[in-house]
Amino acid sequence: MRWMLRFSAVIRLVLCVGLLLTAPLALTSAGQPPGDAPPPGYLPPPLNPTAVTLETRRLAEGVYALLSNTPFADNAGFVVGTESVLVVDSHFNGRMGHQIIDAVRRVTDKPIRYLVNTNAFGDHTFGNYVFPAETRIVANRRTLDALRGTTAAEIGRRMAPTVGNDLSVFDGVQLRLPDEAFDEQWSVDLGGRRVEARFFGPGMSPSDTVVYVPGARVAWTGNLIFGDGTIPWAQSGGIATYRATLEHLSPALDIGTIVPGHAGLTTGGAIAVYKQYLDDVQTSAARAVRDNVSAGEFIATATVPDRFRIAAPLVPLMTGFHRWNLQRAFREADAKPR
Repeated sequence: MRWMLRFSAVIRLVLCVGLLLTAPLALTSAGQPPGDAPPPGYLPPPLNPTAVTLETRRLAEGVYALLSNTPFADNAGFVVGTESVLVVDSHFNGRMGHQIIDAVRRVTDKPIRYLVNTNAFGDHTFGNYVFPAETRIVANRRTLDALRGTTAAEIGRRMAPTVGNDLSVFDGVQLRLPDEAFDEQWSVDLGGRRVEARFFGPGMSPSDTVVYVPGARVAWTGNLIFGDGTIPWAQSGGIATYRATLEHLSPALDIGTIVPGHAGLTTGGAIAVYKQYLDDVQTSAARAVRDNVSAGEFIATATVPDRFRIAAPLVPLMTGFHRWNLQRAFREADAKPR
């Protein structure tokens, strides 16, 4: 017990020093490319799990969503077969990881044999270490490579703004890496229930993974598609790349229900809405460049067009995401030959 307390103290000290030495970077979100300053009005996603409880929602036989009780904290979920269980994402720390395990145990005593991480961010992976040793963690190769190249302290330092710089959230966290990586797809039979993990390309993160249950038409989309009343956030890449990823996804899976990484449940129709939104952003940016509108004028006071419904509690957050997307789109349009 004493070594765990000492470890927590060391992690907190490292994070505090990191925040002091790299304050400008700490104001950005996890994984943001250096020098990519956030636009006016940008707010870090509110992900602090301290007051979060997860509601277990049965979506189909053996298919369960775990939904956060706060507007944008992480969701998770699990799938139960006749032989074993697969969990989707492990949340932000050991306490939340245990909350997921407890939710599974209220439904079944079958072994948790698989855990899929939908990306490399700490809010999807920091609970890995509390799962049983026999649980096999699976992720896209890009997720594994990203985690191999960092530490829990570094991830925590980058994500500190998303938890209001409450460094106690990361106490005791140990970085447990995936055991198995895939490039484009992976699947498993849990006993009468098949589950797939698919990578269609980068979106919000470089390694966005979709976990799909074909028999139930349910998909966990991680950060690729947020929930009801949201827009995409091209945080780690370009608008055109994100749009291409969604174009690959839409015909590949027959999705009825989406369990997003953040916000409320939505339907497969969200894919078309996200594509339409990204088209709109690209068109607007191209018009601004053509008309010699400055980037600052184009972005500074922009709001999400009314035709894209935003959930009321998420308006400030989505406004920041929208301006971020416009900034990316303007840069892409400005770089094209005229």
